[in-house]
Amino acid sequence: MLDLKRQDGIRLSSVVLSDARLVRLSWLVPLCSVLIAVTLHFVLGNARDLPFFISEADYPGPERFVFTTGLLISAVLHCLLTLRMYILFKSHSRRRILFAATILGVTSSTHLAVLAFANMYDYIVIHVYTSIVVFHGGFAWAILAHYSLEKPHPKGRQIRLASIAIAFVSLMVMTVSINRGITQVRSELGLESNLIPLNQLQPWIVVAAPAEFILFFSLLGCLASFSWDVRDNSSQFEKTAIEG
Repeated sequence: MLDLKRQDGIRLSSVVLSDARLVRLSWLVPLCSVLIAVTLHFVLGNARDLPFFISEADYPGPERFVFTTGLLISAVLHCLLTLRMYILFKSHSRRRILFAATILGVTSSTHLAVLAFANMYDYIVIHVYTSIVVFHGGFAWAILAHYSLEKPHPKGRQIRLASIAIAFVSLMVMTVSINRGITQVRSELGLESNLIPLNQLQPWIVVAAPAEFILFFSLLGCLASFSWDVRDNSSQFEKTAIEG
């Protein structure tokens, strides 16, 4: 049984997850999952080269289990957080923007769940598509969710705006760099984009991979920044419910 309208958080069967813990888990789980998977990928000697894309850590072995499980749980947590934020904020926000943000949040979450299984080694086309939706959709969600708030918490607002700015620059650097690499290698080798070996793109991955990691961390910063807003609105939600 799922109850998203409780005063103290959400209920999953017999477990009640507070709003503060939900936000914390929404960024902590993907952070730990990616860091552990990437570390295992490197320590076990499976790294193709340095630097490498985050998704390259989705490799057969323990790192694949950590990567897939972590991303799947992260997708569920982010979807729940998106829906919970809509419930908390809808009475005192720019509702249309919040509704659009909710749709984007659910969309990026469901694509993240697919991405958890669609690794770049076996399902490259699906992987590229879902990655684009997750990164761009997550970025757009953060912007719309931010601007849907009429009175955002000052500290959360400051962290969020900085994270959004860093995410934008990182996204542009990653996109431009890898697109240039694909265009050049495709013209030289006459291969389709999905058939180009990563080793051939390494000169551009040297720039694109660090940008991807920075983008990932900045999006988690956006998630974490909503902690203060969720806490404040959760208190208001509780007061309203008690008064009613």
